[in-house]
Amino acid sequence: MRLTVITLAATGSGARQVLDGAQVAAVLWVAATAEDHLEHISTRCAPGRLHLGIFTTALSEAAAEAAALGICRRALAMSPHLRAWSVHAVRTA
Repeated sequence: MRLTVITLAATGSGARQVLDGAQVAAVLWVAATAEDHLEHISTRCAPGRLHLGIFTTALSEAAAEAAALGICRRALAMSPHLRAWSVHAVRTA
């Protein structure tokens, strides 16, 4: 299993400064496809930031990062709660 850590940042004035991690995880699960090989999501919320641990069964770091970013981008596009948020940092652990 591979871990990709993604930090989302509040970018718009309409962004709720603290999000509910369980709600965000639920949106990410909905945004995931079978091709993403998603296994687990952990969240840590802070004012203006949301740290996501996205675990996949991708075969390479590059594939894991691409899958995690794809999930996040789809979630940002589909969820009204995340529309004023954006990807701030990505690292594969």
